[in-house]
Amino acid sequence: MRFKDKEMRKVFYIIRSLFTLFAFCMLAMGCEEKLDRSPYGFREEDESDLIAGAIFFQSFTNNGDGTTSDSTSGLMWKTCSQGQLFNGDATSYNCRGANGSLANPSSFGATDLQYCSVDLNSCNTLGIPQTLTNVSPIGITGSSEAYDSCANDNTGGHTDWRVASFLELKYLSSNSRNFMLLKFPDTLESFYWSSTANEQDAAGKTARAVSFSKDRFGEDESYSKTSRYFVRCVR
Repeated sequence: MRFKDKEMRKVFYIIRSLFTLFAFCMLAMGCEEKLDRSPYGFREEDESDLIAGAIFFQSFTNNGDGTTSDSTSGLMWKTCSQGQLFNGDATSYNCRGANGSLANPSSFGATDLQYCSVDLNSCNTLGIPQTLTNVSPIGITGSSEAYDSCANDNTGGHTDWRVASFLELKYLSSNSRNFMLLKFPDTLESFYWSSTANEQDAAGKTARAVSFSKDRFGEDESYSKTSRYFVRCVR
């Protein structure tokens, strides 16, 4: 994925200034061992993944109100998946404020949502990138559970939440899943809808989703818009 020059400069600065700190953490505190032995969805990762994750997620700060800010990108994320409840404060937190469903007992309340109620370009703009919207083209009707879920959210006192775009989800899943889980606990072993429709699909039937599972972390697929997947909001 390409980053703007300004973002790249920030990343290089972080790499240069934090590498020594992380090396100390690895040697003196045994970060890799702690991550790999956690029972909550962590997996073994090689040293390069862990180093990349430690550097990348250093700029993510939990605000203690269900939001997490990234000073590098300027984005603010909801800490929990849609349907989950934030528990804790800025230093100790999880997303286990609700019980899992019968279909997904480990979801801790996360809700799987439709990109659109119909397999048409009813819920996205037609310009590139084709982005989730609540304004349907003339003569075409459709509604989006995913869009409404974020648009009606007021976590942290903010009312401008939206479904994360394809590039934003790829950004979040670009390196260590272990470190991602430290910042976004109880992320589902599943695909998450992006707000981006599949522009290569001339019929407008599909939209893009990104996997946050252990075995396919960061991979993407295009699925029918009426399928149900999980959602993470950003602003």
